[in-house]
Amino acid sequence: VPVPIGPAIPRRNPDNAEGYARYSRLMLILFKPWRSIADLRQSDTQAWAEALEIFLGICDPFSKERMRNMQVLHECKDSRD
Repeated sequence: VPVPIGPAIPRRNPDNAEGYARYSRLMLILFKPWRSIADLRQSDTQAWAEALEIFLGICDPFSKERMRNMQVLHECKDSRD
């Protein structure tokens, strides 16, 4: 089980291409079954965001809910500040 250490989980913000690529990569690492990096994308040229969109089409509801909850934590923090 991966334990994220370091920077916070990035926000889901498609308007920020670099940040959304980081978010997409992390969601795939956490929720898509994989044994090697090649399992996360169809090819090295495929964008991380595109790979995530494809995965979301087949992803189970439990994982989708966890991803939504991570985003809600960011929204709550924004409301608090």
